[in-house]
Amino acid sequence: MTVQFLCPHCEKAIVRPLPLDPGSWHCEHCAKDFTGSPEGESFEGTPLTRCAICGGERFYLQRDFNQRIGCAVAGIGALLSPFTYGLSLVVCLLLDLGLYFLLKQVTVCYRCGAIYRGIPTNAAHGPFDLHLAEMELQESKYLKPEGH
Repeated sequence: MTVQFLCPHCEKAIVRPLPLDPGSWHCEHCAKDFTGSPEGESFEGTPLTRCAICGGERFYLQRDFNQRIGCAVAGIGALLSPFTYGLSLVVCLLLDLGLYFLLKQVTVCYRCGAIYRGIPTNAAHGPFDLHLAEMELQESKYLKPEGH
């Protein structure tokens, strides 16, 4: 069970095992210390209800696959479709369908984008919802401290 998130200073990916150690953490990339959310839950193998990084309470589920690679495969299939009479799109569709069933789901925080792997799925979390993402963005504008 792990969580992957971006360092608030250098914005490089950090992966930590769950449960997270209390207190501050050290970034391997920029060597700066930072702390998680004080109201983040101490994760003990139960379904996630509060993000340990930012304290957010909204999450969505997605398959654990690099979206850039998925877009590249679809783009190559589309570029080759005139020469393959559309068969390349069918191959891409079958590849996508196979990956959908093979890959596990991850839980992603709307607020900070932290990716939780290997945790029990919470029935209250659904697929990505653009409306919830926009609500989280608007709320984060008002939650930032003065002067930031």
